[in-house]
Amino acid sequence: MKYKIGYGLLTGRGRMSRTSGTHHVIESRRALRMLTPWALLLSSLPQAHASDASGDAANSEQLQEVVVTAEKREETLDKVPISVSVLGRDEMLQRQITDLAGVAAITPGVDFQAQGSTIALSIRGISSGISGYSTTGIYIDDVPVQVRLDNGIVPGTNTTPLVFDLDRVEVLKGPQGTLFGAGAEGGTIRFIQSQPSLTTYSGYARAGLATTDSGGPSYEAGAAFGGPIIQDELGFRVSAWHQRQGGYIEHDSAIPGGAQYNDSGWRDADVLRAALTLAPIASLRITPSMFYQHTYWNDVPTFDPGTNSNPDTMTANWSSLHPTYSNVDAGRFAFQGLLLQPSDDQLYLPSLKIDESLSGVSLTSSTSYLHRRYNAQQDFTTVMPVIIGQPWPTTKNAAADSWTPAYLNVFAQEFRANSTNPDQRLQWTVGLFYNESRQTGYQWVWSPYWPTQILQATGQTITQAFGQPLLPNNLSIYESEPLSDRQIAAYGQVTWEIIKHLSLVAGARVARETDKYSIYINGPLNGPKATQFSGAEQQTVVDPKYGLNVQLDENNLLYVSATKGDRIGGVNPPFYNFTACNQALAALGYPNGAPLTYSGDSLWSYEVGAKDRLLNGRLDMQVSAFHIKWSDIQQIVQVPACTEGFTGNLGRAISNGFDFQVQALVMDALKVGLAMGYTNARNATTIVSGGNNVVANGEQINPYAAPWIVSPTAEYTFPLDSSNKGYLRLDDTYHSKNPGPYNPTTNTASPTYNAFFIPNPSYNQLNVHLGMTRGGWDTQVYALNALNSHPLLFNNSIQPFTFYGSTWTLQPLTIGAAVTYHW
Repeated sequence: MKYKIGYGLLTGRGRMSRTSGTHHVIESRRALRMLTPWALLLSSLPQAHASDASGDAANSEQLQEVVVTAEKREETLDKVPISVSVLGRDEMLQRQITDLAGVAAITPGVDFQAQGSTIALSIRGISSGISGYSTTGIYIDDVPVQVRLDNGIVPGTNTTPLVFDLDRVEVLKGPQGTLFGAGAEGGTIRFIQSQPSLTTYSGYARAGLATTDSGGPSYEAGAAFGGPIIQDELGFRVSAWHQRQGGYIEHDSAIPGGAQYNDSGWRDADVLRAALTLAPIASLRITPSMFYQHTYWNDVPTFDPGTNSNPDTMTANWSSLHPTYSNVDAGRFAFQGLLLQPSDDQLYLPSLKIDESLSGVSLTSSTSYLHRRYNAQQDFTTVMPVIIGQPWPTTKNAAADSWTPAYLNVFAQEFRANSTNPDQRLQWTVGLFYNESRQTGYQWVWSPYWPTQILQATGQTITQAFGQPLLPNNLSIYESEPLSDRQIAAYGQVTWEIIKHLSLVAGARVARETDKYSIYINGPLNGPKATQFSGAEQQTVVDPKYGLNVQLDENNLLYVSATKGDRIGGVNPPFYNFTACNQALAALGYPNGAPLTYSGDSLWSYEVGAKDRLLNGRLDMQVSAFHIKWSDIQQIVQVPACTEGFTGNLGRAISNGFDFQVQALVMDALKVGLAMGYTNARNATTIVSGGNNVVANGEQINPYAAPWIVSPTAEYTFPLDSSNKGYLRLDDTYHSKNPGPYNPTTNTASPTYNAFFIPNPSYNQLNVHLGMTRGGWDTQVYALNALNSHPLLFNNSIQPFTFYGSTWTLQPLTIGAAVTYHW
């Protein structure tokens, strides 16, 4: 086992595998077996606190109450009739959680598929995949930052905020359309930043280093500081953070003369923020702020697991070149692609928030402008020859590179008013919202050797075969896709206490949504002439919410709700114009190409839940069960012969499941927790086009989603001496296999049949933290992925070609140390 000294953190992801119904039962049993020791520990809790009940309960330790703004008002978590997972700043620091992937990995009901800079996010099975408008709202404070995901230009590149100087992260599960609008069908993830104080100074500094098994160094350093400039009138908060997440891929090009880079796939991240709060009068606060985030990957952290004894597409094409092979069991991950595949993502977010507190009423204005620049490179060296039916090339002269820059500008304005007296029988929130997003994506493919490959394969020139030569600068395709989305909405929600302990909830959001698009494509891959078209989609949607809350007492809440969510429609970019693709589309009933547009979709979610604070505040529990009916669902129809897919409105889907979260102080020194979720999201219709199934009843909506996610935790604190305290923390996350079925048809002749799909295995990831606190200091050593698990995730190793590379895995065992000082 090789180690290198460095500084670092880890993000984990999940996935699944094809099984029969019997195997699905086995997976359920495995999940339940994992719960057994935790259940036994919790079952001992009443006896452990019998003495507390007879003694002075006021002097006993309690779990800290958590205040959230999930309903756009401050409330304690146990009073909010929504399933919400909350991570505070101290917990994220202690658990080495630094980004959205880390948040999602430990949150049941949330599935985060990360493949380098390409991500797909879903909550409760409501997934956009890598196309269409997002199904999950992503907010930094009150500012929406989710974007449209386009399967032609910007694949799966939603904004993924990094975690530093946050007060907390709130994960709201279930549709949040009433208060958060389109794009929050599955739920909303809110990153709540620390705000300037007008009365006290505070801050913290953090640094860390780690070593990754057979990988490069990782490190981080950051600081945040703020306080009053003029007492009670003017305050500030500033922060800065840098992180290097070390790579662990041995990028060793099989083709002589290609990329040679040990410990490739590393990521650099920078976060800067400055905020100022002015209070000219006691009731008014004006907070301008600026947030900047930059993420750079030097290469996609992918590898190929193929070997002579475990052949795949790479070995079939390049074994004669004697490539470097991976040895997964030994922790060696090799990628044989010709080129590096870097990406760069920059985000600027200035905002202005104004809060006015009147008697019984709070008024809020939130204004923001988001500017984002994104660029990624994809190695098309193995793509171009496959398009014309040729094997992978063996000369570096055949290099081909795809560039996908994108630019995003979003203006958002919200005016909101809500009641603030918690003793009133009628609680209300009303607001107006305007959002305009302008997004332009490009793609160009540099492929100077392609005419030679065409001549070798067909005996024709590129002009004879495809109708035109390469474009200037040796481009085989050039695409430009300006898109704009506009939402104008009014919303309101009331909670009315009919009688003591019983409240009705009613709300609605009315929105006018407009999508405008324009597409220009030219180059031989598009055929003999350029394609250009434009258009617009408009819809008026109403997203209501109804609920009933039963507050049994101060510590126990029961609730039921019915909530609607929606998202905007959009446009499909044309496919590459070559014979095999055109024939596949014609067989599907699209002789003139894939449909140009798709409409918006919507869903209804029905939920029942409970929140309980028991045993004098030593046990917090929340549980919810849901049934979701999704209509006119936007789904990608993958057409393997075309190397891509198109988005269509494909019938109905059903998602059923539950969430369960519990935290308990078993004794004053021992806190345990369990977060568990189950999601079963499947298509509910069969759609036939051209005599072939496009989707099938019972098929998984997302073939890479883990039905079971189970995350037990335990933290034990112990005195070291009179001024020092130690702690040991264990965190484990288990992702189950997906039982399938995955394909829309078993007909191998169907154009949608994918014989190359490999599901994910089940896996679990164990993290261990051992630390010491003294005054404001917190020093810890940790092991992330302590069992050094190497599951093969998103395994495309038998596809005819891959854009990025074939397979991902968890970051290997990372052992490190981190020091934090609070003041």
